[in-house]
Amino acid sequence: MPPMKISKVYSAIPYGFSGRLVTVEGDTVNGLPCFNIVGMASKIIDESRDRIRSALRNSLFDFPKHKIIINLAPAELRKDGTHLDLPIALAILGLSQQLLPKDLQNRMFVGELSLNGDLRPIKGILNIVETARKHRIKQLFIPSANLSQATLLAHDIDIIPVQNLREL
Repeated sequence: MPPMKISKVYSAIPYGFSGRLVTVEGDTVNGLPCFNIVGMASKIIDESRDRIRSALRNSLFDFPKHKIIINLAPAELRKDGTHLDLPIALAILGLSQQLLPKDLQNRMFVGELSLNGDLRPIKGILNIVETARKHRIKQLFIPSANLSQATLLAHDIDIIPVQNLREL
């Protein structure tokens, strides 16, 4: 089956005293296999390419053998931190049809990936929960270690703690 053309995953980053919605869009194009991230990503996010590739392989997923472009929108917003590791990995799994588009719809995902696919806690989880609420997201997938903090504000959001990529 040919790979999906575009995938879309919602996430958020802490931004000032609040948070900002980030849409992680993935695309595959013809060309030599490579993995590019665009959209004003910081050096930390640029380095996530190696974490994500290792996490996918060590979680027994296939890493696509295509040219992959990940866009972090909005492009004018500077993205910093490791919050976007998980949504970028999920966009890749969507592109390669290892996840279905319906598995990603109307959900938000945040988390730093370790090389073996475990999810590490992130900073700014309260800002992210508020951002999910503001955008009427009903399910927010987060690292398990952030659960106690996230539930402080999650009255109308289903918070789903996740230990690792494979569990998700």
